[in-house]
Amino acid sequence: MNKETNFMELFKLFTRSMLISFVGMIFPFIYIFFPSMFVVEAVKKGIIQVMATLILVVALIGMVFGPLNAIIVFTIFGPLILIFHYMITTNKSISQTFMATSVIFFISIIVLMLAFGIDSNVLNSQETINSITSFYGKIASDAGMSETDIMAFRQTAEYFYKRFLQIMPSVMIITSVVMSYFTYTIVGRTLLASGKFIKQPSSLEFLKIPREIIILSIVTFAITYFLGDTLGEWAQVFNINLLNIIYFLLFSNGIGLLKFLMTRHGIKRFLQFVFIGLCLAISSLQLLVIVLGGLDELFNFRKIN
Repeated sequence: MNKETNFMELFKLFTRSMLISFVGMIFPFIYIFFPSMFVVEAVKKGIIQVMATLILVVALIGMVFGPLNAIIVFTIFGPLILIFHYMITTNKSISQTFMATSVIFFISIIVLMLAFGIDSNVLNSQETINSITSFYGKIASDAGMSETDIMAFRQTAEYFYKRFLQIMPSVMIITSVVMSYFTYTIVGRTLLASGKFIKQPSSLEFLKIPREIIILSIVTFAITYFLGDTLGEWAQVFNINLLNIIYFLLFSNGIGLLKFLMTRHGIKRFLQFVFIGLCLAISSLQLLVIVLGGLDELFNFRKIN
């Protein structure tokens, strides 16, 4: 009976992960739900059976969508699932688990890029820039724009591409942190619902970035900013990325404060997440949330130690 139950649960894992894989090919953000399912089952049933299921899923993805997609899924999520299982089953602290899983996910992205020959030389090459500007130029041309507008559109595309290259390190770091937190939280809550308790991050409304991290980041930014002429061009790029990370930390703090206030005043969870979604999408609200996050760091409105 136990073997039959075990098989059925692994089969459910297989079908759910395949469903996410199919939908994820159209809406890639859905993949954020992918690793948590495997980590939950790995903690409950053991890593070997779960990794075997992952390999089957990846094999089917390869047959349906091509080997390239299969390699991407396995390279990004395989190591993340393994490290999550190890850190949870060996009862590591929340900070250790969070740090290790974020680093592993970040490294997986780097390895995947290098495996496909995508490095800084390729990304910054004039050939790549020309391909991107030609692509957007064709879009502008198909839309019936004038030659002047097409040229301006191409120049704008080049500017934003080069800007993205500058902030790419911080974007990858933030993506890794968000993936780690989201997966860790889902795993903890799912296991708790099934009667198994593990160390896990606090709820979003009690999420608070340690003040020391914010202060250290700001001090580092100030030092590199004033030594910019001495340190050279890399200091400017470093500061741009550090500033993005500071904004992200303050934004996370602000979202936690807003979630706390909305929960305290009895606002329905659906409306809470709709408002959080609007804060993510609307730049003016993003700025407001960042300011709230900074004020919460100063005055600790939630009284969280």
